[in-house]
Amino acid sequence: MAGTEDAVRRFLAGDKEAFTWIVRRWEKKVYNLAWRLLGNKEDAQDIAQETFLSVFKSIGNLREPKSFSTWLYRITLNHCRARWRYQVAGISLDDGPPGVAGGDNVEYSPGIVSRDAADSLITLDLIRKALMKLSEDQRTAIVLKEYLGLTLEEVAGMMDCPLSTAKSRLYQGLRDMQRSLKRMGVRF
Repeated sequence: MAGTEDAVRRFLAGDKEAFTWIVRRWEKKVYNLAWRLLGNKEDAQDIAQETFLSVFKSIGNLREPKSFSTWLYRITLNHCRARWRYQVAGISLDDGPPGVAGGDNVEYSPGIVSRDAADSLITLDLIRKALMKLSEDQRTAIVLKEYLGLTLEEVAGMMDCPLSTAKSRLYQGLRDMQRSLKRMGVRF
């Protein structure tokens, strides 16, 4: 991500516009990570804002601009964990990010979308609901590995746990998700 590395260096050298570029480049990814972890669009928006405020305040502590994405995701993850600690029981499963398939409870409406498209949206909604039923650690491992495409080593590093623990959380979470989806009627 040479563009990000360059923007980080420019910002550290005093170019305030470079930070605007960084935010525009990364805000959607930060928001999507927070939404997938928290399951609520308002919380995800808050986390995105808190994340970039933290980045602005502490970017001078970033040792290597090449590691910006990992550093940014860790800050996002830490803010999500703080939110989990303070949330009262329950996460609304009816909320989703605007413009993201499966963001609303979806029903088939003839003439609006095809049956296949409606089935896909319903399946995405069920997958999201199954994901939200997992423990924080399982959900985090799955989102980092499957949605962000990180390696298991990177997942372990982000979660600050041994590789074997990251693998266990991932595979147990995927197994629990599969069971949950079967109970909801999703066929594999």
